[in-house]
Amino acid sequence: MIKQLSSVFLTAAISMSSLVIPANAEGTEGTKPWMNTQLSAEKRTELLLDKMTMEQKIQQIAISRFNENDKGETFVMKYGGDNKYMSGEFAPQGTLPGCEFQDTGRQIRGIEDLGIPTIRMTNGGTGVKGGSCGKDPEATGLPSTLSMAATFNRDLNHEAGRILGEETRAFAHHVLLGPGLNLVRHPYNGRNYEYFSEDPYLTGTLATEQVKGIQEQGVQTQLKHLAGNEQETERWTMGVQVPSKAMNELYMLPFEMTVKDADPASVMCSFPDVNGTFACDSSELLQEALRNKWGFDGYVMSDRRAIHDTVSAIKAGTNVELDWAPQYYTKKKIQEALDSGQVTEDDIDNLLRPRYVKMIEFGQMDKPYDKFLPEIVDPMANGASARKMAEEGSVLLKNTDGFLPLNGKTKSIALIGVDWFAGKAKMSPRSIRDNNENVVTKYTVTPQKGLENVIKELGYDTKVTYNDGRDPEAAAKLAVESDVVLLMVGDNPHETVDRKTLGFPAIDLDKDPVRTKWVEQEPLIDAVMKANAKNTAVVLKTSGTVLMPWLDKVPAVLEAWFPGMEDGNAVANLLYGKVNPSGKLPMTFGATEHEAAFATKEQYPGTRQNTGKPGGPGPYGNGSDQLIAKYSEGLEMGYRWYEANNVKPVFPFGYGLSYTTFKYDDLKVKKIQDKGSLSGIDVSFTITNTGDVAGAEAAQVYLTLPNEAGEPTKRLVNFDKVYLEPGESQQVTLKINQADSNHPFSYFIPEDPDNLKNWAHGDWATVDGKYRVHVGGSSADTPLEKDVPLNFKLSKGNGNNGNNGNKGNNGNNNSQR
Repeated sequence: MIKQLSSVFLTAAISMSSLVIPANAEGTEGTKPWMNTQLSAEKRTELLLDKMTMEQKIQQIAISRFNENDKGETFVMKYGGDNKYMSGEFAPQGTLPGCEFQDTGRQIRGIEDLGIPTIRMTNGGTGVKGGSCGKDPEATGLPSTLSMAATFNRDLNHEAGRILGEETRAFAHHVLLGPGLNLVRHPYNGRNYEYFSEDPYLTGTLATEQVKGIQEQGVQTQLKHLAGNEQETERWTMGVQVPSKAMNELYMLPFEMTVKDADPASVMCSFPDVNGTFACDSSELLQEALRNKWGFDGYVMSDRRAIHDTVSAIKAGTNVELDWAPQYYTKKKIQEALDSGQVTEDDIDNLLRPRYVKMIEFGQMDKPYDKFLPEIVDPMANGASARKMAEEGSVLLKNTDGFLPLNGKTKSIALIGVDWFAGKAKMSPRSIRDNNENVVTKYTVTPQKGLENVIKELGYDTKVTYNDGRDPEAAAKLAVESDVVLLMVGDNPHETVDRKTLGFPAIDLDKDPVRTKWVEQEPLIDAVMKANAKNTAVVLKTSGTVLMPWLDKVPAVLEAWFPGMEDGNAVANLLYGKVNPSGKLPMTFGATEHEAAFATKEQYPGTRQNTGKPGGPGPYGNGSDQLIAKYSEGLEMGYRWYEANNVKPVFPFGYGLSYTTFKYDDLKVKKIQDKGSLSGIDVSFTITNTGDVAGAEAAQVYLTLPNEAGEPTKRLVNFDKVYLEPGESQQVTLKINQADSNHPFSYFIPEDPDNLKNWAHGDWATVDGKYRVHVGGSSADTPLEKDVPLNFKLSKGNGNNGNNGNKGNNGNNNSQR
């Protein structure tokens, strides 16, 4: 494991811990015994609940509209409202000094008389933005979450969490809405850039690190979106039908892992109608799975307009309604439910209890975040971390005959691409529009500036000329005249809609409100390829899979995702070999518009069914039949589908080239005993850097269960990133424990496989028999394999080392494509 940053992260976490130490008990004598910090969080919460009126309790279970008497109230009852109020006489209660209040619908107004502070939330993922203040803070623009997953680096994801938590705290906000743990089921999802990967283990492992990093800074996280939120098309009204095995083994698993391993404060329930019940109204989801099976002790907040029934949501345990103003958790509707006996005061207390416990545990009840703390942030240090993340997350997909890295022999570079990808730093989208707003950063580094920085540093005499693609003929002319062409192209996804194509869409270059100045990327690509393909390196800035019919024509392709504020430096460092690429694909790159889990319309985006529920776009639909996406592929999603159906993708999951080569050898599997019983295995192997430059390799361990388990293919169960000098070898040992939160040796047996309504009913089972261990550099390249008989019910000897399981001694998973 790469350890260089660990001590820095630890020091930062320790220094921040002082910010959340509860203040000495004040005002605890007499009227506010719940403010006594000597009592447990649970006891204090009960004392507080006993004091509260029902009206106060109802106000506290929803995102707050303003007091009825607030002079500034002109509420916007539509998605996207942006009312702003200057702090002072007309400000809502809880506004920060110096904060121009904006109503993002992410604030729970406090109750000053009871000592309950106003809770402010900010939207999370790749930088702090979208909180209760109209002027967003300067924050670190991190790479997209897919890029973070492509690092296969636990420490870097922990550092990302530290930055997000630190900057949320500096912004005086209490809750970060993120990270997103939905899987990349298909490449069309408009929010894939917010999610980690197609694999539940990789997602859960790295999300756990980010949550730990955030919460160490005294900020609550909110995992989203539980569950089935794998598309944006008609997201408010659509439904998903997911077989029980797939739901538990794939889509729920990263949430389960993170809940168990990171103890997140909260979870956001999602929009979709999940197997017949909307997520935020589903006791199967929020009680049976989340709380009863996983032991979650935090609170649940709805996505905006995701509640569909007041009583069902309360009984299911949706603790807070998110909206511009409450729609279902209103005083009138809840009082009617109380009067009819459908809910009780205990039900309302159950909604409040876990949120107050978390507020106390995080020190937010005793030390309200009532001022900005910009002094706790080192923007340059955080920027350096963001650069390293972008570097390690970029994936070298192709590099024929060592075209890269570039060197001083190149005297002229044509940098070609529309402004969004080649003219400015490509930030991760942060809005619901295709002319996305982004995190407000202290600085950004453009692609041209990054190239010029590296060229100067290396002492080369190379001229970089930029062409923004408005005129494909002019771009082609520049390409012909240049030694090397760097063509930067990408896609433009955003929330609320899915991608319409797996190609490269037209871009609104000038953000023109009347949409008359679009720049077409496909003709630009064609023109450059025709002019000088043999000397062109393509830099992809995408949210995932794109179709590349020209792939065979170019010598090099680098997937940079959305690199964030340090885009220019990170990409240039990779192109010139200052940094050796080490990213691995967190998703499979397929070959066609329709295959795997998106092969049919029934699978994605779904077909209309008369379910009795309204369908169509928008929170309330348009009266058409409901759109239902059937996950009929079951467990065969992502690399599992390609493996099970013996289909070779363009680039497999876990794939990524380097400027060096690596050899895998000497596989051993040792059975681990715990009190006389088999508890897991140690997998050890050797990696050698067989090339001429130093580099890092993300080694992956997969496991195939015995045939009795009925699994379609192998699954990722561990990984490690190893840095090696030329010629250096290192033995890697990775533990796989039966008790791990990802159930590595187990499979889910539904109580009733045909009953989608009760999909959470069932148990995990572990079968005895022959397991196969696979080790290598991608899901499709595992040169080391070994069969191991395992019996978890009986003690099986002393756990001696297994025999060498090499399938092939070469093990070079970085051969040039």
